Amino acid sequence: MYIHNRLLALIFRILFLFGCGIGLYLNSGIPDGKFAPYMLIFYTIQSNALCFVFFSILAVKNLIDIKTNGIKGSTSVFPHLKGAVTMTISMTFIIYHFVLVPLYTSHDANYRVLNWQNILVHYFVPIMTVLDWLLFDKKQNFRWFDPMLWITVPISYFVFLIVRAKIGGIIAIVQSKYPYFFVDVDILGWLNVLKYAGVFILGFLVLGYVIYLVDKISLENIRFDFVKPTSYYSNTYKA
Repeated sequence: MYIHNRLLALIFRILFLFGCGIGLYLNSGIPDGKFAPYMLIFYTIQSNALCFVFFSILAVKNLIDIKTNGIKGSTSVFPHLKGAVTMTISMTFIIYHFVLVPLYTSHDANYRVLNWQNILVHYFVPIMTVLDWLLFDKKQNFRWFDPMLWITVPISYFVFLIVRAKIGGIIAIVQSKYPYFFVDVDILGWLNVLKYAGVFILGFLVLGYVIYLVDKISLENIRFDFVKPTSYYSNTYKA
């Protein structure tokens, strides 16, 4: 089940792009007077940037569809990629809220979780992405092996972090070559880092299959049959 209204979908997607764009801007360093390119190393920023690019293409296609086919109906681009985008950004919320926030707040009592810089990239964008998929996309698009393809995104990011650490320098904001403690080979060693990586990849795979299963549930195929009271009583009295 989804909303068959391209205009409503377009408004939703424009709102998404506005919030996502503001979130990326607030995390770019520009509001403080200087662009901070090292922020592009972080998974949060990369996943938000991926969403911004994807939804920009989707919004343009949405507008074209309205002009050519009218308001009624749906618009989608690269539906299998949409699953990967949804999984990728959903994990941004999960890792931040359930792993990083407890860690940051335990080390710094003044750490602010609820500011626009965090809310937009860690909560707004993931929630809006999931809602867009649930509300405006046709379902039953995904194949059983798609989640195994989608995890190439986090695997590629892990490889990127390791390679960047070897050829890049210290990341100013964390004073380390690694943006996250669980990929810090220098401190944890390869065995522990690979254990963390395995857990996260498994988490991505499970999340991917949750998305796949939800996609397979079509409310349009669920029927609710109720016995009419008049039929029930009439049959009872006839007996």
